[in-house]
Amino acid sequence: AMACPCAQVGELIGGSQREERLGVLVERIKEAGLPLEPYEWYLDLRRFGTVKHSGFGLGFERMIMFATGIDNIRDVIPFPRYPGRADL
Repeated sequence: AMACPCAQVGELIGGSQREERLGVLVERIKEAGLPLEPYEWYLDLRRFGTVKHSGFGLGFERMIMFATGIDNIRDVIPFPRYPGRADL
């Protein structure tokens, strides 16, 4: 796992590599006391072929905070979520 912390905004980018070893995944599920059945679809992805894969995510609002110098993340969120706002 990796993280790119940035002054004033916190973690700007975070990333990790997924576990691709079937045996390790099965053991971790068992150690956590979870049933295997709900995870069979995911385990099948590893069972029938996989490659090492990684990824990262950029906090867009935090990037805007860093670029503009705005102090509060609430001021840069384009579509804020708060109770009673869901127009469904």
